[in-house]
Amino acid sequence: MFLRGVLGIAVAGGASAAGLPLAHADPSPSTSAAAANANWASLQRRIQGRVVLARDEDYAAAKQIFNAYYDAAAPAAVVQVASTQDVSAAMAFAAENRLRVAARSGGHSYLGISSATGVMIIDLRRLRDVSYLDGAAVVEPGLTLYDMYGALDRFGQMIPTGMCPMVGVAGLTLGGGLGFESRRYGMTCDRLTAATVVLPDGRVAEVSKTSHPDLLWALRGGGHFLGVVTSFTFATCPAAAKDLVQVTFPGDKAAQAIAGWLSWVTTAERSQWADISIDADGAGGLRCWLQLVCPAGTGATATAALADAVGVAPVTVESRTLSHMETVTFLAGGGGTEPRSGFANGSDVVRELTPEVIMVIVEAITMFSRSGHTGWVQINSLDGAVRDTTPDQAAFPWRHHAALVEWGAYEPNPPEESRAWIADAHKLIRPASAGAYVNYLEPGDRVERYFGRNYQRFHDIRARVDPDRRMHSALIG
Repeated sequence: MFLRGVLGIAVAGGASAAGLPLAHADPSPSTSAAAANANWASLQRRIQGRVVLARDEDYAAAKQIFNAYYDAAAPAAVVQVASTQDVSAAMAFAAENRLRVAARSGGHSYLGISSATGVMIIDLRRLRDVSYLDGAAVVEPGLTLYDMYGALDRFGQMIPTGMCPMVGVAGLTLGGGLGFESRRYGMTCDRLTAATVVLPDGRVAEVSKTSHPDLLWALRGGGHFLGVVTSFTFATCPAAAKDLVQVTFPGDKAAQAIAGWLSWVTTAERSQWADISIDADGAGGLRCWLQLVCPAGTGATATAALADAVGVAPVTVESRTLSHMETVTFLAGGGGTEPRSGFANGSDVVRELTPEVIMVIVEAITMFSRSGHTGWVQINSLDGAVRDTTPDQAAFPWRHHAALVEWGAYEPNPPEESRAWIADAHKLIRPASAGAYVNYLEPGDRVERYFGRNYQRFHDIRARVDPDRRMHSALIG
């Protein structure tokens, strides 16, 4: 998820949970009974951290996640762990008591999985260590992206990730991880070389290319389905100063801008990146704009080439040269925090961005604007170093596809209307859609929509590691 407060849509807080269909809101009777009958005091004695239950004063705060639409969710317990050993004890307890489990790091799950009703939440946010040595960073899952960038910047290093400051390293990595360094260095999951994983039965597995290589494959884009990761080892990249340019084009030229952006981005040097966003203004109009990030001193040349490819004069161009950490901070909205909000999102991965597909995208966002709503569609290319990892080398499957299309709408849109619009957008683009991005899960989807041709291999690993479906997913299958 990219920070829409920076990207032109205001981010507000304080939504109610009313109206949003929660795929996980009604646990099965067996799940509810298991949670009610569990001896939570015994788990508390087995861990150094804390078990927070509904009767505790701080339960409301402990269960809260970023998306305010899920404030009504009621997890069976929030287990605030202090170590890998705590996670192992909690997972074993869940297996003994037939409880479903979900992990939380940043708490930005699009389906609210990390605050799911009736589920035992393992809260990893106290696990915050990070170390660096000789091109390798060992990162615990409690860090946010902003935390990790700051820690590694002291060594002149970084890991290619997304841009929202409060998103957890864990969830982003396990789902893939796209951002402004993806064309040059690949996805976040592509930099993952090892991990410590607590499996659903409580066993701890040290995963690498030589130890449980099938699990490493699955963790690189396989999402939250396999266990709880308590340590990630990444191959780092050098951090460098950037030119950051924000360019706007006339809203009525959005289709031409998308086509021009695609022509430019797929031929630009890998060190140059840009995404394109089309925002609905709620009055039938559109705002079209791009963020371009490239090596310091190259912004003017890159912007000129981009504008030439679009064939329309930009309405505005704002350029700045920033250090790497200043770039991260700017893209994060000026700091490491952002206000909570209620939002609905979805995605489609398209094989090609043909003129017909581009017109469908513009039609979908225009339709939402004409209905009196604000929302957005953001398009990211899947080229450059993303394609250096072949589809069979990692669970993330979309290596030979043109782009990721993300649909989104924040408050004050009623959640049911946002969901309905996203469903309509899916229908419009369905002939061109190959699937979706596992970090942008949607209610009612089948698991295979997120894994393409990698689904069967992923399914087989999941069936072996978690035969009882202990890890909560809120998807079908």
